Amino acid sequence: MAEYLSKAMAFAQDAAKLSKRFGEGLVDNALEFGLDTPGSFYDNAEFKLGQVGRELAAGTDKERVVAMKRLVATVAKGQDASGHFAAVVKNVASGSMELRRLVYMYLQRYAEQEPDLALLAVNTFQRDLADESAMIRALALRVLSSIRVAVIGPIVVVAVRRLATDKSAHVRKTAALAVPKLQRLDAALRDELQDTVAAMLDEGSAVAVGAVVRAFHAVSPRRVELVHGHFRRWCAQLGDLDEWGQVEVAKLLVSYARSQFAGPGVDHDTLDPDHQPTSGPLDPDHALALDALQGLLRSRNSAVVLTAVAGLTQLAPAARLTAVAQPLVRLVRGSRETAYAALGCALQVARRWPAALRGHARSFFVAAADAPFTRRLKLQVLAALAPAEQRGTLVREVAAYTQSAQSDVSAGAVRVLLASARGDTMLDAFRSLLVLAADARAGVAGAAMAAVRQLLLDGTVRDAQTRAMTLYDILCHVARLLDGRAGDAARAHIFALVREFAESRFGCQHALDVLRRGARGFADEGILAKQQIVELSVRLRHGAVGDGILATALQPHAHTLAALHAHVFTLARYDVSFDVRDRARALRALVPLPDDAALPPHVATAAHELLGSAAAVAALAATARPPPEFALGSLALALGRALPGYEPLPDWPATPPAAVDRGPLPSAVTAAPRPAQAISIAGISGRAVPAADYGTPRSAADDDLDAFLDSPDEDARRVLHIPPSLPPAAVVFEQSPPSSVAAGLSSDDSDVSRPQSPPSSAAASSSDDSSEDSSDDEARPFMRSPLDNSNSPPPAAVEGTSQYWQ
Repeated sequence: MAEYLSKAMAFAQDAAKLSKRFGEGLVDNALEFGLDTPGSFYDNAEFKLGQVGRELAAGTDKERVVAMKRLVATVAKGQDASGHFAAVVKNVASGSMELRRLVYMYLQRYAEQEPDLALLAVNTFQRDLADESAMIRALALRVLSSIRVAVIGPIVVVAVRRLATDKSAHVRKTAALAVPKLQRLDAALRDELQDTVAAMLDEGSAVAVGAVVRAFHAVSPRRVELVHGHFRRWCAQLGDLDEWGQVEVAKLLVSYARSQFAGPGVDHDTLDPDHQPTSGPLDPDHALALDALQGLLRSRNSAVVLTAVAGLTQLAPAARLTAVAQPLVRLVRGSRETAYAALGCALQVARRWPAALRGHARSFFVAAADAPFTRRLKLQVLAALAPAEQRGTLVREVAAYTQSAQSDVSAGAVRVLLASARGDTMLDAFRSLLVLAADARAGVAGAAMAAVRQLLLDGTVRDAQTRAMTLYDILCHVARLLDGRAGDAARAHIFALVREFAESRFGCQHALDVLRRGARGFADEGILAKQQIVELSVRLRHGAVGDGILATALQPHAHTLAALHAHVFTLARYDVSFDVRDRARALRALVPLPDDAALPPHVATAAHELLGSAAAVAALAATARPPPEFALGSLALALGRALPGYEPLPDWPATPPAAVDRGPLPSAVTAAPRPAQAISIAGISGRAVPAADYGTPRSAADDDLDAFLDSPDEDARRVLHIPPSLPPAAVVFEQSPPSSVAAGLSSDDSDVSRPQSPPSSAAASSSDDSSEDSSDDEARPFMRSPLDNSNSPPPAAVEGTSQYWQ
């Protein structure tokens, strides 16, 4: 029995050894024949990382290649693999080309994090700079320039200078990309690198031109004399470069043109959207740069398109700015990230040059699937385009937005209505804003009251007043909204309006009643409303002690005003909000209470100028610094602040610079354009068709395919095999609507398919409020609404505002 058990144990051991050898043989065969798929390195990379160290130290080249693939896969998945740096550095001198490439990829990723260990292989990197393989030379220089140790800076400079004239364009591109790394490593190397970069500007390969220009930006961006001889060549090469090279070269061409050419002769900032000015003749090289930039508008890369748009808006005359509209619209319809950048650029174009986007307002209509930031930017673009657009379709669209359940959309729509309130339709838009000011939604009411306040302050509505709607009636209607449930922002604007028109007829008669209404509910008001109540009290108290019309009106109520003023400041002093308490302390220093000490003469004079003169307040507001304007397409524009390294574009020179030699004009640019060749249908279908002059360029009228199909000529009938007896109306692909239906469609309504929204209840609520307390209205005459005047028709609901714009 014992002998039988011993034999069984020996047999089991032999079977285990055989199974192990069989498994190893299968692995070797899989590695030999490539049965291990690349996806397997991503699937099990983190589970087999424990074996990587052993395979890199004692394995064969095949096993080390597998280990390196696992490490590279781990790095590609975003995981940290820096713990194997020491084991990887030992394989940098391997004889396997595939293994060396993988090692260099890994070292390029972690050379900056492990500079001390990377120094162990510097000699190997220098030796590989002379390798026969261009890939190894480029990888060696890339890893060598990634080591963040200032000691090896001169060694890298020598390597860059030697490989800058390499026979491989890929290696020369790597040498150019190493220059910015050296500049960040040690700024003292700038002088040595400038001569090298100046020699690299003669690069003729489209692969390396973009990297050379980036190196030029890093070390000598202001030496425009080095660009003179390469300007025309780069303009001709711009379409052949890689996408990121196009971005770099386009930026250089724009900055060069701004400093070397005279302006296009048109002030873009004062461009009238209703008039298309003409500019003077451009310099031939200036026009060459514009043609090169305009060709980039058809690129697939969004960064290239935005760079081209920014360049054209900064260089082109007004007549050529319309070319940027369709590329921007195409980017707006892309991904969310691309749409955000494109909308930011479109917003600046719409604000500075609205004529460039005229006719494209439909492309910026809000969609249901838009992100919040996309909706906000689209509404801002529509507000900028509103003065230059046809108001019929735009106002109907925006009126539907005011009924949206999303507060940001409805409030943004009110701002678009404000921008549209110009010309003959201004009073009608103002009536619609008054209706929206009574809306139950706090955001809509606040935005509408802000718009009403702006229109009243700039004098537009006051200059166009009619007998049916005077300033007194408007202020009475606005003050009546305080009895409703208006939001904090809306109530703050109402108190501010009463303060700003304190010397008007309404202010002299009813401003004290409005202050009493605010003091009675001070504890229930919002922070903004409380601040405006305090400011209204100060304005009335200061006006009562003067010698103006307001002092005369408030003289009989001096005691009541003094008591209200002291009560409001007592409430503000103990308010829970720090902003309210701080505002009350600041204003009390200008207009003290009766128990306070008297003001010094110079403080009293300053307080009188600040509180009693509207001109002084306007002058103080004019001294505010305007928001900075950043270059289009820059990161500073997207973030709203200047970043380190941002440099604004130079201004146009005051006098035209002297003519310089910008190199020979490329033959690709000087050659006459070849006539467009039409495609032969016979060559596609293989059929024998009657001879036709397909090489003759088509006229402009023949470019419309729909017109060509609707009325085919005799040659087209023969080509399309249409019987001569078949009438032209039968050759259509879409059934046209009946004549009766087509006659019923107007030019404004034929392209609008949006259903009508249900009528708003804002007007109804306004009328209900007007009849809730007639006796109270008799006691307070300023509570009579101008919209209830029987001599004038009542305002329509928001959806009906289009009748005021017809």
